[in-house]
Amino acid sequence: MLVRRLRLFLSITTAFFATMPGFAQRAEKTFEITSVRENFSGLDRDQGVNLSGSRISATNLSLRTLILQAYGVLDFQVTGGPNWLSTARFDLQATTEIAEPIAPADLPPMLQRLLADRFHLTLHHESREMKAYVLVVDKGGPKLHETQETPEKSMSGTNQRGSSGTATMTGSGVNMSALAYRIAQQPAFRGSMVLDKTGLNGHYDFTLQWEAGESAGSSLITALREQLGLKLSSEKTPVDVLVIDRAQKPSEN
Repeated sequence: MLVRRLRLFLSITTAFFATMPGFAQRAEKTFEITSVRENFSGLDRDQGVNLSGSRISATNLSLRTLILQAYGVLDFQVTGGPNWLSTARFDLQATTEIAEPIAPADLPPMLQRLLADRFHLTLHHESREMKAYVLVVDKGGPKLHETQETPEKSMSGTNQRGSSGTATMTGSGVNMSALAYRIAQQPAFRGSMVLDKTGLNGHYDFTLQWEAGESAGSSLITALREQLGLKLSSEKTPVDVLVIDRAQKPSEN
């Protein structure tokens, strides 16, 4: 009888405090309605995942690309999975059914849960030693302009995959991790991790220009040093890798 009363007391006490502000854990945000259909157009091009208010849309994306966007990793950091991981293409529509816009920071975990639900995606992390580039502050100090207002956290570029001419990267209110990630997406550094070890914790505005084409790698390294006061060097370091354990094509709806 004493044990039963104690259990009842604990249940009532827990329910009471759970209604108090700050006690309950923040509910995970999820998509309420999703539509995923395989795309048989045969086209190779896609425009990534587009966020608009409480909705997202994607056209002609492979599951591999969706994983890259959901987990914020580079192509070489994903291994395993079915043979159609990179070849099959899908169109995706999803909404939260609420008026509140999806915050950019909330999108990756929401997309991860969507992939687990619709593609039955399961994966695990492994640490593997690989060659990586390290972004640090050059001996002369940084030449960056710190963002004064609310960071936009946006980046854009022109001619970065061109065979000649000037390539441009423009950042507005971005941190150094975002810059390192964007450098790793450049053709000259594809297949390598770029790690932020600058120690700079703010958000910055900058425009970076270098020569596209065969000499883009060395030109970008020089531009980082001369224009932003940053240095890029290579070393071997543990890199987080996503190993795909299971994935299957979703049933259409």
